[in-house]
Amino acid sequence: MQLLSPCKRLPTLLVALASIALRGFADNTNVDLLKQYPTTLTTGDTQNTRAWQFTASDIFRISQFNLEVGKGLRIAVGMADLGIGHSADGAVWAIVIPRAGGKLTSSATDEPENISHIWLRFHPGEIDRLFPPETVARESTNHLAGQMRAIANLKIYASWHGGYEVLISEPKDLTVDMDIKNGPRRFFVVDTTAGTANYLNAFEKKSLKTPPPINAELAAKAFDELWAAFDKDYAMFVLRPEVDWNALRAQYRPLALKSASAYELADICAEMLKPLRDLHIGLTVAGTEVPVFNRPRFANANPAANAEILGDMNSIGRVQWAVTKDKIGYIAIYGWDDDSVPAACNEALEKMRDTRGLIVDVRLNGGGSEPLAEQFAGRFLKESFVYAFSQYRNGSSHTNLTEKYERRAAPHGPWRYDHKVIVLIGQKCMSSNESFVAMMSGDPDAITMGDHTCGSSGNPKLVELPLGITARLPQWIDYLPDGTQLDERGFQPQIPFKGSDGAFEGNGDDLLSTALERLRETKQ
Repeated sequence: MQLLSPCKRLPTLLVALASIALRGFADNTNVDLLKQYPTTLTTGDTQNTRAWQFTASDIFRISQFNLEVGKGLRIAVGMADLGIGHSADGAVWAIVIPRAGGKLTSSATDEPENISHIWLRFHPGEIDRLFPPETVARESTNHLAGQMRAIANLKIYASWHGGYEVLISEPKDLTVDMDIKNGPRRFFVVDTTAGTANYLNAFEKKSLKTPPPINAELAAKAFDELWAAFDKDYAMFVLRPEVDWNALRAQYRPLALKSASAYELADICAEMLKPLRDLHIGLTVAGTEVPVFNRPRFANANPAANAEILGDMNSIGRVQWAVTKDKIGYIAIYGWDDDSVPAACNEALEKMRDTRGLIVDVRLNGGGSEPLAEQFAGRFLKESFVYAFSQYRNGSSHTNLTEKYERRAAPHGPWRYDHKVIVLIGQKCMSSNESFVAMMSGDPDAITMGDHTCGSSGNPKLVELPLGITARLPQWIDYLPDGTQLDERGFQPQIPFKGSDGAFEGNGDDLLSTALERLRETKQ
């Protein structure tokens, strides 16, 4: 690695990485970011996702940022604002928004390009190499917090992390992800040891969209329409009696009217909505997600172990399947969010006609379309039955609710699978996938195994607001087949399985192995 300054070059190594200005800030304003965000990590960690934090206090000013990797990537940025996202293990991402302009020269195009913003993913221990203390100063720029958070959410979700949580890269690995002004998105995978910057064009058309300019009138209109939509149509107020919706309006409306951007307004709205503790509530600004509420949910699955445990794996879109040598079938469904999924499931099921037992794995399925899920669940049913109930708002009071409407599932397909079935479930199962679990309870030959499901449903509708803001508003209360509420309860497995430390690491998936052995021991 080579650090460059305008005055001298340090001993030559492979990669030039610098944030050195012609003149740094005064000594009393310098900020050592490694001390600000300390870490004990010396290697990467791609097994465990980490929640991250970012507030206005994580925004700094830098005098200059330069990055040069071989002949394929050169970035030159003058004065800029810097945002740092951090976990308990240190800084995990950075956003650079140029004040005085920025240029990209790269292998992606023959001409230099004007940079709108830069998102960097790096190992926590590398932050001082990217942003040396003499180039960093503390500065309050609260109005950028919402925009930076929106950038981070978009970039993280499309950068091989764990949803909106982060994975720790190796010290040599650096992701450089830039939006070009009025142009494409430029995404580079950098190896600082090898001195290479590989350009990936998959993200070129996925730049962050810019919302309209804000003013107090538009901010008030957007906030009031959002509050009123929930006040009129949100059913689950009755499950949150501690929430004073009028008090939340009084608390957050004055802040909303002072918003400096649509991003900041959306952040304020998200804070107002968080007390509802509803995973189906969502906000977007110009198409980019704004986190509202989340709760940690353990993933009790390890798809990387499937081939080791089951043998040759086959894939059809969102569906994976296999048949073991001793004729145990396995079908994993990773979402009910594509019209092709039922056909893929049925195609896989045709391979299971002669199996003596079947594992249906939906542990990592976050839902999608309930009718799609019902098409496949019907392959296991003998008769139609009520698998859930729904209840909606039907009046101005938060307690005005309809009767509970039945939701039914019925047999489908040319034949029914009538051997033993184990449905693997866990905390990542939510929404329409929890409905699938409910439907499978109608199969007399099926049992559930694993961990409890998430306990979140909502059948949300979209509410379009001014300033390019869209809200997802859940419309119903979902009830289990026995009439109890699904929210924050979910389904308990008939056969609980917690697993020991390391149960889902490396080439192991102890839950899948246990289910397989159980079917092998079942008398036919």
